[in-house]
Amino acid sequence: MPPDEESAPGADPFRSMSTGRKASFVGFAGLVVLAVMFYVGWGLSFGVWLDNGVYAVTITLLLFGLAGMWLMFPNPPTPVLPPP
Repeated sequence: MPPDEESAPGADPFRSMSTGRKASFVGFAGLVVLAVMFYVGWGLSFGVWLDNGVYAVTITLLLFGLAGMWLMFPNPPTPVLPPP
């Protein structure tokens, strides 16, 4: 990829994020991974796959992770329309 395409706005939204937002985004992504690991780990350890308590913890971690990732991701660029 030529250097001018790498630095083009909107080419890679994750690269244009500040370091703090990147850290938050990765942390929220970690919650999603933790939710899946918790559910699978609990199921393998105790042989219980249908449990309301496990669902409650997993869904809470998953939704906080997804919502945080959605909030930390930069807004898509808005198109600039030419004047009429």
